[in-house]
Parts: sequence; structure tokens; C-alpha cells
Amino acid sequence: MPDLPDLTPAELDAFTRLYGLQGPLERLPSVGIVNRVYAGTLRGARVVLRVPMPGDHDDTLTESAAVPAAFQAGIRTPELLIFDDERRVVDAPVTVYAFAEGRSLEGYGWAPGDRRLTRAWREAGRELAALHAGVTAAPDPHGRLEVIAPVNTGRTLQRVTQGGHLARQEAEWATCTVARLLQENPPPTTPAFLHNDLHAGNLMVTEGGEVTALIDWGDAGWGDPVLDLCYAGPLAAPDLLRGYEDVTGLDGGARLRLLAYLLNDATRRLTTPPNPDAPQLWYTHPGTALTQLLRVAPQFPQWAAELGR
Repeated sequence: MPDLPDLTPAELDAFTRLYGLQGPLERLPSVGIVNRVYAGTLRGARVVLRVPMPGDHDDTLTESAAVPAAFQAGIRTPELLIFDDERRVVDAPVTVYAFAEGRSLEGYGWAPGDRRLTRAWREAGRELAALHAGVTAAPDPHGRLEVIAPVNTGRTLQRVTQGGHLARQEAEWATCTVARLLQENPPPTTPAFLHNDLHAGNLMVTEGGEVTALIDWGDAGWGDPVLDLCYAGPLAAPDLLRGYEDVTGLDGGARLRLLAYLLNDATRRLTTPPNPDAPQLWYTHPGTALTQLLRVAPQFPQWAAELGR
């Protein structure tokens, strides 16, 4: 992914003076499509300055409500030190975070079965359990933490059939199965506070696989706790679930909702345009998520009975 454009020297100097940062500010690689990220020092501690592209400010506004709630609950996430929406330097809200040690799990390239990868996902599952139990309310005067919408099986059906990615009969089987599983196994009536985008790029870990931080809370909100086990792809889901259940249990229908969410996601990803030059990641090729779902299915005996109905 190419880096986003640099801030100008004048803009960097203005931020340094405005927030009392000690420079020079060091540009860090872009890991998304929104924020320019710089490392610096504030009062002797390493920090990160994050400046979104103009117009791409929604995630930053959501994080201003989500991160303090997660941090105060003891979740391993960098503290939000400064949130500035006065837009005195650029037309975007700006944040300064404590520095997260380690690097993104995605950057290590560990293969499935690697003990470090297993450790990372299992620890992440424990953090999610602590998050869901620890944040029952969050100050949100501007309504930035939205209720996460349920999956739209009608949209999935339309996408895969209109593009010829699946025969209609198979597409209807997949989407009807998802709809049935969710109808028969509804989520808890009280929604959980979700990170809502926990994938390998948003998980900071050490070289040994120890989780140091969950980052990028721009999609956080309220919803079914099982959703938080899905965004890392099918191969990660079993270890996330095991870690979660190291801390606390989920409701009786959780495993079947996990199947429903993963099946819906794998089906809709069949519409991903083929690109032989794309990175070898689970979400960059159209059939990978579906293949991974088949690989993990034997770990869930309950799934076989439901898929055979």
C-alpha cells in the first residue's frame, strides 16, 4: 500500500509547537488509507501523532469516544493523550497517542500453526472478552458510537448473483443458511462494546507473539460480541474464541452465529476482483475466506449438523 502524502514541513512544525512535541517527527509507514502517522516525543515519552486526510475524519471522531472507554477498562490499547478538533493546522481532527511497542501481527507473516500466531490470537481473544465485560457504558455526547448493523443477506445475494460469482441456487443456499442461523440464534438483548475491526493489521505484538495493543478503534460501536471474533478471518476465529472463553463464556447460540457471520463474509468476498499481484492475505483473493472456512469447520462439530439441514 503506497504511503499517504507527507505533511509539509510547516505543518509538522506547527504541530510540534502546538502540542509541545519534541522533534524531529519521524514518518511511520502507512498501514491504512486514512492517517498520516508520525513518531515523536512528549514530556520524555514516545508518542504517535495521527493526522487523517481531509474529509476522512469519521474514524478519528469515533476513536475520541471509544479509546478512552477501552483504556479506562484496562484494555491493552495506547492512551489517547490529545484529541484536537479545532483544525488550526489542517482541516481534520488530530490525535496524539502513547506509543505502542511491537509491530502489527500482519507484518510478521507467520504461517498458520505457528505458536507465536496462535498465542497472539488467543491473547487477543482474552482482550476482547475483557473489553465486552469491562465497557458497559461510554461517554458519547455526540453519538459517535453507533449500533453495528446486522448482516444484509439480501445485499450479499445480489452481489454474488449479479456478478456471476455463484449460481443462484448456491447463493440462495448460503444466504438463506445465514439468515436462518441468525434467526434461530439471536444475539444477547444487551449489546456489547465492540472494537469492530480487529484484524492482524490492528493488533500490535512482540516477536514472541505477545499482544501489546489493540489499535485503530475507528469502527467501534455496540453490537453482538461474536462479531469481534470474525474480522481476522476464519483461520483466526478458533483461537480468538478459545482465548475469549479462557475469560468468560458466550451464549449458547454464539458458535452458530460465528458460522453465520463467517459464511456471509466468505460468500460476499467471492466478488473481490482477482488480482494475481495482491498480497497473500485472506481477504485479498476472492475464494480464500471460503477455503479457510472449510479448513476450520471440523473444529466445530455443531456446524456440520446445521449445514446438513
